[in-house]
Amino acid sequence: MPSGAVVADKPAPDGLLVRMSAASHPGYDRLVLEFGGDKPPAHELRWVDEVRHDPTDRPVPLRGKHFLLIVCDGGTLDTTRVENDPSEARRYAGPDRIAADLALLKEVAIAGDFEAVLSFGAGLDRKVEPRVQILSSPARIVIDFHG
Repeated sequence: MPSGAVVADKPAPDGLLVRMSAASHPGYDRLVLEFGGDKPPAHELRWVDEVRHDPTDRPVPLRGKHFLLIVCDGGTLDTTRVENDPSEARRYAGPDRIAADLALLKEVAIAGDFEAVLSFGAGLDRKVEPRVQILSSPARIVIDFHG
């Protein structure tokens, strides 16, 4: 699956998205959000009728019939606004969207990066209870969709 990475020669700072990826496994699909730092940002998942971009509130079109909003408090795509030295700023260099086309997980898109809140939308074929794991080394939010 497509993934992106932070391009630089030193570790990514806390909360900076490093990579997002999706893959199929026997019996489930998996979404992985990898961040800089020792632990990923605090997060919340909720089902929504439509994913909307933060802060513009424009719809984020996604493949799928059901939509999961993933909100990461303390996450970001770009550290420019918090760096004193612009040459030290780091940016996520990967795709804004992954067309997964898996059994359940159809598409994932970045849905906003505003005031240290990074959000994602996931389009799924059907509504299933996501199983979330928080992992370190590297810092990841792993979301499994069992079908």
